[in-house]
Amino acid sequence: MPFSAFNGKLKSGLHYKNKFYAVLLFENADGSIIIDDREFQLKSHTFFFINYNQVYYFKDQQTIEGEVILFTKSFYNHVYTGNKMIKSDTALHNVSPFISLKPENLSDLKQTFKELRTEYQSHQQSRKEILCLLLKVFVLKYIRNSSKKDLINRSVDHKKKLVDDFNDLVNLHYKELKTTSKYAEKLNINSSYLNTLVKEILDITAGQVIKNRIILEAERLLLHSSLSIIEISYELGFNDNSHFGKYFKSVRGVSPNNFRTVQLK
Repeated sequence: MPFSAFNGKLKSGLHYKNKFYAVLLFENADGSIIIDDREFQLKSHTFFFINYNQVYYFKDQQTIEGEVILFTKSFYNHVYTGNKMIKSDTALHNVSPFISLKPENLSDLKQTFKELRTEYQSHQQSRKEILCLLLKVFVLKYIRNSSKKDLINRSVDHKKKLVDDFNDLVNLHYKELKTTSKYAEKLNINSSYLNTLVKEILDITAGQVIKNRIILEAERLLLHSSLSIIEISYELGFNDNSHFGKYFKSVRGVSPNNFRTVQLK
């Protein structure tokens, strides 16, 4: 959408916590944007990437022209690829918050913006799949245009590092470890403290992080493999098919089989 439409949904001076990904392209701008208490000057030909649960607001903004893309984790993963550069659960975790582009590179990314807009407005067959693939192309181009000098030099935040380590452990062990206490043991802290840290930084419980990772993998296997429900349940570390079915339904509201049937229609 145009930035003017996006900005019209925001109330001046209020702080917003993102519940999705946002990419902002400023073609003509002044003022500043504060993201997680760090202030950035708005400049022309600059992209900003706002991640899940980041808090942001605009300050001293005057005339701003640009475009905005908003998308969710689930949509980004609509077409799944195992390539580590563009998996939704890893690729977007540490994306540079902003990039300033040279004219030739700006033209390239703006062309991708244009293709996304055109496809979004087309309502033609395979629209979601094409949009998802274009988003992955855009992310790869964004990462390619990010340089070390654009990254924020952050002091080591012990709390954030613990949560990052927890996320890494979940990605490694979600099949065999499904309780907060098991991960707390590996981090040498108690489960109550781990849950408090995760809730503070990610706005969800540690248990929910674990469950989200398991369900994400379950959805991938249901939609992108020929494994049976029983095979998937064992692949994800469940002792029986019934337990997996109840676990999946508690999150998605439908059984794994119904989910697969509806999504693959």
